[in-house]
Amino acid sequence: MTITYPPFFNPDLVYKFLNRSADEVCFRLIENRLYKLFILENKAIVCCITFLESELEISFAGNEPSVMEKAIIFPYIKEWLDLDTDLQVFYQLVEKDSILKDLIAQKRGLRLLKVPDFYEALCWSVIGQQINLKFAYQCKRALVEYAGKFTENEGVKLYAFPEPKEVLQISDAAFRNMKFSGQKVKYIRLISERFLLGKLDKKALLNMPFSEASAKLCSLKGIGHWSANYVLMRCLGFKEAYPIGDAALQNAVKKALNLPEKPDAALLYKLAENWKGWEAYATFYLWASL
Repeated sequence: MTITYPPFFNPDLVYKFLNRSADEVCFRLIENRLYKLFILENKAIVCCITFLESELEISFAGNEPSVMEKAIIFPYIKEWLDLDTDLQVFYQLVEKDSILKDLIAQKRGLRLLKVPDFYEALCWSVIGQQINLKFAYQCKRALVEYAGKFTENEGVKLYAFPEPKEVLQISDAAFRNMKFSGQKVKYIRLISERFLLGKLDKKALLNMPFSEASAKLCSLKGIGHWSANYVLMRCLGFKEAYPIGDAALQNAVKKALNLPEKPDAALLYKLAENWKGWEAYATFYLWASL
């Protein structure tokens, strides 16, 4: 199957962002191909996404998925690579913005890449709290390699993010060896338990207004403003999400405005008046500026 690129899709920029950490093991990038392992009803399916000049080519290694399985995989890919967003609306909104206009010119066609799996996104938002990105990726990799299912494709191991029941089986000692703090272990276990009880539902959140979905996430133990907005932005696709406590966002604005110190919340909210309704995309492009 092939998927034609939407307007304003730059495969080189998308690929570069996906390739930002050597410790990412939930997918693999080899040459111009993106490999992703899907576990559907205990069936391992290796999906290969090839970035061609004007389209994505989707193929499978080993087990060929059924029609029903493809009906899960293809929407995942479209969501993951942000293929349904009309970026022209965003570009027109910020074409005269003092911070974003030059950045848009440099990064035109970069998509706000998602983490479609709700459980993975919540865990990742906890893992990344108050540590740098490199260390966060190392912790995530340790967790995935310890508890996630995997398969081999052409000599390369491909992992799937572990399921809640698999994470709940990890001992305190194993978590310590993976460099997880006791507090983060507690939060991840609470999230895992709620998933198993059916109390966390992505579809239900998607049907809520932004403010209600945000409040619902913030009611979870261990999910504060930053984590909630990260999940709203990277998983649920709310364009209004704005993680003002994010260090990378603050550093990007500091750099763009040549400030002597990081901007405070008041300034960040003031700047975002020009990005209203697209704060998540502005944040993503500012991240990319670093």
